[in-house]
Amino acid sequence: MFSRCCPSVNQEEFLAEVNIHFPGKESLTKPAVWVFPRVKVCLNCGLAQFSLGDPELTQLRDSDSHAEAEAMAA
Repeated sequence: MFSRCCPSVNQEEFLAEVNIHFPGKESLTKPAVWVFPRVKVCLNCGLAQFSLGDPELTQLRDSDSHAEAEAMAA
């Protein structure tokens, strides 16, 4: 499979630990979402790609919905 950024097929898959923080100062009190994906890295251009599973997506969606509800109530 080719990289999206260059024509290289020189790619490797790695295990990773990613801590996703929500943007903005108002989000400093929100807990971060930890994910442990397999990351595909192009060893020529450095493009890295990974996907999130349903549990992590649910955490991100629920936290975002919570923030919107708080903003509407204020």
